[in-house]
Amino acid sequence: MSQNYDTAAGSAPGQGRYDFAGAPEGLGSLITGVVKDLQDLLRAEIQLAKTELKEDATAAGKGIGYIAAGALIGLVGFIFLMLAATWLLDKWVQQWLAALIVGAALALIAAILALSGRNQLRASNLKPEQTIETLKEDREWASQQINSVKR
Repeated sequence: MSQNYDTAAGSAPGQGRYDFAGAPEGLGSLITGVVKDLQDLLRAEIQLAKTELKEDATAAGKGIGYIAAGALIGLVGFIFLMLAATWLLDKWVQQWLAALIVGAALALIAAILALSGRNQLRASNLKPEQTIETLKEDREWASQQINSVKR
């Protein structure tokens, strides 16, 4: 290797810094580059996790909405069923049959909505799978980078 002396103004040969022609970057700049790359990766992973969780939360929110709608319609259906029972006991006339049919139909709709909402909640996965996988890949990459700097 050839050594070149950096002779800045006022410094004698041998007192400047060494400049090795063709030598790789210094260890400090390599570590700085790896740290910067890791920071960038971490920021990207956080953004990915936010996006992934937002999508899953939206699906869960829809499921909760269906359950709430099913519960509300079920309550109305229960009220009609109670009205039908009341009218049945009070008057043995045809009016109770209409209320019974309406109440049963609303209860059926409520059950369908509640089951649909439950199925959507089961299908939603609030675990950021893609982010976890890329974090594992990033950890492996960082280990390789650190090992290559150590050599």
